[in-house]
Amino acid sequence: MPTHRRSWLGLAAATILAACSESTSPPLPDSQGLNSDLQTVSAVFQTDVFKSFGAIGTAPGSPAATTTPPGALLRATSPLAPSSTKQPYAATPQRLQALRVAAAGMSAATTGVIPPTLWGKQFIWDPGTHQYVVDPSNPGPSNGVRIILYQVDASGQVIEPPVQVGHVDLLDESDANTSKLHVIVQDASASPVTYADYTISATVVGNPVSEFTGTASGYVSDGARTVTFSASFHATQLDTPAPDLQVDVSWDLDNPPVSVALHVTVTSSDADHATLTINLSVTRGGATVALTGTITIGPGTVTADLTITVPGGTFARITGTNAGITIRHPNGSELSQGELEAMQNLFQLPEHLQEALDDLFHPAERLMGG
Repeated sequence: MPTHRRSWLGLAAATILAACSESTSPPLPDSQGLNSDLQTVSAVFQTDVFKSFGAIGTAPGSPAATTTPPGALLRATSPLAPSSTKQPYAATPQRLQALRVAAAGMSAATTGVIPPTLWGKQFIWDPGTHQYVVDPSNPGPSNGVRIILYQVDASGQVIEPPVQVGHVDLLDESDANTSKLHVIVQDASASPVTYADYTISATVVGNPVSEFTGTASGYVSDGARTVTFSASFHATQLDTPAPDLQVDVSWDLDNPPVSVALHVTVTSSDADHATLTINLSVTRGGATVALTGTITIGPGTVTADLTITVPGGTFARITGTNAGITIRHPNGSELSQGELEAMQNLFQLPEHLQEALDDLFHPAERLMGG
């Protein structure tokens, strides 16, 4: 999955020349405050500790960096499909096929997340070999592993000489029916602050797998503010060339109080066509801004038919195909610069949270079934 993605909606908005024209659509409530609050939600996921945690999935030698079919399955069930700047969302059919292939390698009898051979071990960075190695002096948790976190650069690489910023405990709490991973991320202070505490679970039906259900719930904090999240993924018809997917995710910031809810269904008629039905809402100060509609993908084409609503009614519509996608008020007038900025932040927020959710799922996707 690409690690650098732009929201296609943000891209579409950015390509439209903003004109401060009058419009008869209801006003966007407190666009400046909306911008600020959306940025605050994203900022909770941008601490140094969380960035370092996000890097363990690709760090050499990390016990969370071994690719497995179940891992690919969890990656494929992230809330939003990968997008490209040329044909956003066009990769959705391919991603669904990747999910189907990954599911074929997952046995319904496999529930353990962390191989027992790794239990009780702690992993540290070895600057001599430039990778994670088992710490011979300090053990990890009895039912899982501990990975020491270090400062990383902008590309997620550990900076040498390594400087510890925290640790992550990956605890295998699976039972006979459910694969379950408990993740706890803390800093390196004398009285450790918890930056994330959540549980991932997964169940499958059939062998080969025809149905998959995954959940994640818990919280992420920057030490001052907390975002509580809950996500569920339900994929069906994985044993066919045309699987379907439903995703429900909610994020709730405590201060200021902001709630984000995302519901996406993906249906595919064959390996090359898919339809995304989206319902995204952001609620703050008693007011809700919502995005609803469909995105249809075919070979080389992406068609959008979306509506943005505010408490007073329809605020704008996003329509068109590929490079011709536009965002305008119902009367056809263009959005003001402030309105465009608010829309860009609104549409980029789920992408920022999507990247964070990818990092949250990364340990499970790399360890499960290893």
